[in-house]
Amino acid sequence: MNGSWHLGRFAGIDVRLHWTFLLLPLWIYFSSLASGSGALAATGSVLMILAVFACVLLHEFGHALTARRFGIPTRDITLLPIGGVASLERMPREPWKELAIAVAGPAVNVVIAASLFAALWIVNPVVGSVSSFVSQLAIINVALVVFNMLPAFPMDGGRVLRSLLAMRLPYLRATVIAARVGQCTAAGFGLLGLIGGNLLLVFVAGFIILAAQGESIRARMEGLASKATPASREDFTWDNDLITPYPEDSSEIVKARLLREAAAQRAPSRSMPVISAQWNSRSALGWLGKDSIDEFLISRDGAVIGRLDKNDLRHAVRNGRGAMTIDRLLATGTFRLRPLA
Repeated sequence: MNGSWHLGRFAGIDVRLHWTFLLLPLWIYFSSLASGSGALAATGSVLMILAVFACVLLHEFGHALTARRFGIPTRDITLLPIGGVASLERMPREPWKELAIAVAGPAVNVVIAASLFAALWIVNPVVGSVSSFVSQLAIINVALVVFNMLPAFPMDGGRVLRSLLAMRLPYLRATVIAARVGQCTAAGFGLLGLIGGNLLLVFVAGFIILAAQGESIRARMEGLASKATPASREDFTWDNDLITPYPEDSSEIVKARLLREAAAQRAPSRSMPVISAQWNSRSALGWLGKDSIDEFLISRDGAVIGRLDKNDLRHAVRNGRGAMTIDRLLATGTFRLRPLA
């Protein structure tokens, strides 16, 4: 993630800190001073927020290490003022695997809270300030479990909802439903934030709404990719809403042509990602991540128009054109589409 600092590598996963995170302890410290608390109390508040984010980091490692058990690597974990983000290379399509990955994070907080409560009961510290600090941290971990399990996709609870729906529904349909539920939940957060004057809650609500929309779009694009890539006759499922790259031909001619191409090329069954020409180069490159597929498909107005190489995106970003849309780079001749076959 741009604007983040590398803190180290733990369990084979890079941990990063976004620069905006530093604003949080500063805000906590000076807010405490402004409310009349002394410097000692303000320092205690900062230590509490740092302890909370240590628990958040362990939460993200819960996701990452569970994903590793299923053969899914994690690029890095980034700490932000609103929480942590574990950047998995991909999400599994098997619902039970996504369910396991989603609940692994909150499960870590359950273990932390239980351990802290057990320590309070066993040790029963005499020092009141220490006991208060530990009990507050335990309660916050319980709150993190409850908050993360709310069905606000793409938060953990939303992913749990999507995985449960995907056990009965097609993956795309499950994603759309989970995203809509998440956006409604986030809208409730935003309303509560506006009523209570909590701008952070409003910000989190906006982030969830945008993230849910992005996940829904990504699922649709992956669905288009699986339709757009020919493999073998058995792999084809022809839907009425499929927009083909040969609009001038009848559907039967298109089917025959694609099947001939598949037979001639013995194309692998793995599909290529589909990216809209309205995306900019930097966003497209970030979305592709470290995927081993070097080529991807470009769509315009819902139709696949050609192929591009990931190196084209890297070259554009290195030359300061990362903010330009792929459509514009095609129009200027910076990018040249390769034919579909």
